[in-house]
Amino acid sequence: MHSLYSPVLAALVSLAPVVQAQPDLIIRDVVIVSPESPHDGERADIAIIDGRISEIGPNLSGHGRQELDGDGGYLVPGLIDAHVHLYHATGLRAGLAADYESLRAGFMSQQPRSFLYYGYTSVVELNAIASANARFEASPVHPRLFHCGQGVVLPDGFMSLEFGPDEFAASFPNYLHDPEGSNYLPDGADPAAHTPDAVLDAIEADGGRCVKLYYEEALWWPGGPPPFALPSVDALTAVHEAAAARSMPVFLHATTPDGFTAGLEAGLDAFAHGLWEWPEEGFAATGPSEATQALSDRLAGSGAYLQPTFRTLRNTQSLFHPESLLDPAWETVVGADYLAYLTTDAQRQRDQFLGRFRSLLPDGTTDADMPALQDNFNARYRALIGDYYRQGGKLSFGTDTAVGGFGWASPPGLAGYWEMLDWSEAGIAPHDILAAATVVNARLLGLQDELGRIDRGLRADLILLRSDPRVDISAMSDIRTVILDGSALDRDSLSARARP
Repeated sequence: MHSLYSPVLAALVSLAPVVQAQPDLIIRDVVIVSPESPHDGERADIAIIDGRISEIGPNLSGHGRQELDGDGGYLVPGLIDAHVHLYHATGLRAGLAADYESLRAGFMSQQPRSFLYYGYTSVVELNAIASANARFEASPVHPRLFHCGQGVVLPDGFMSLEFGPDEFAASFPNYLHDPEGSNYLPDGADPAAHTPDAVLDAIEADGGRCVKLYYEEALWWPGGPPPFALPSVDALTAVHEAAAARSMPVFLHATTPDGFTAGLEAGLDAFAHGLWEWPEEGFAATGPSEATQALSDRLAGSGAYLQPTFRTLRNTQSLFHPESLLDPAWETVVGADYLAYLTTDAQRQRDQFLGRFRSLLPDGTTDADMPALQDNFNARYRALIGDYYRQGGKLSFGTDTAVGGFGWASPPGLAGYWEMLDWSEAGIAPHDILAAATVVNARLLGLQDELGRIDRGLRADLILLRSDPRVDISAMSDIRTVILDGSALDRDSLSARARP
């Protein structure tokens, strides 16, 4: 009997209406702005179930448990800042702040909300410190956090300068042995524990999904760089091959021609900064030499991604533009006590910086020329990045928030908005800025099936804007609502102004 009637029963079941769960949230009447999404440009409703987009279409039937009237606003994917450092507090230096610990604690407490306030629903820590990551994720509301584990360094490389001979391994236990380079190993170290495979196994075990390498020459060091090792191309290549086998992208910290040349020869995936140090060309040079321009053109044709991180250079420039602290947007990302510190005690950094780097000033210039020199330095770099973009170079969006060193121009979230303005000033089109901060970064990190676009099945990390970012990228500061994992967040509740 069962076998006789099973085809009939199956046919009846196929004709039965499909009962769908009630959406947790429906966002009504929005214009979708999502590069590489099939829904880009559509005016539609968005239904969300269990933190994922379940349906997209005009005038969706039914009702959600919650409904958000988009009122014809612009819905974009949640932004991804693919270069952050969660353990830095912008502009905070222990020797300048009597209440250092209190200021730092307040900054770190607000930090996750500040990223969200400016639409950064995901961040990528390129040099993870476990305690900083844990603190960030313990916040009641925070962006998604992805990381590359601890940065991969040499035991006799630049990072080792900060440690005594018995301290380095404790701080960087997964350092890389480079037998084709300096071949240095601390006494008693097992080479097998520091091969590319061993290092990447450790990163994976810590939850890392990418790798960060360093080629830091410290050309800016007063009196010339101290002696330390740089990774060989063979070592960079070996790490890249081991990472590719694990589908882990490799980022290289580099800012000099030699660093970029080594990274290109090794076939690395992305450069975590731009080519802004031009040896022998002078701090006051207004444009690159033929050799530097040729290297930039080579990079543009290589298929590697570049993170310009304009904010890194702007951080130093901020020392000579204290008026930047008058921007009322600061009040959205740091507390009143922190902003008071930046406008008073933190200003002493300017003299500290000049005291350390005055010897690098070009002949015939004085401290009074430094603002103009910094402005020139930023302008010439901006022009180089603009040219790289016009040559078809690939871009990944990252800010280096919060930049270490002197200055204060990298507050969480707000630095991301400022970075977008820097890109725009370099001539990069709004559509490509938005793509770099969404779908491109998702694809680079292997997250394209989860994040970066507005489409069915993807995570509902979204931003509702009042104005069109395709017309003017400044629309990215005109956020009405942030949706994180399908939950609509009141933007004002994320502001530092809302905190006691």
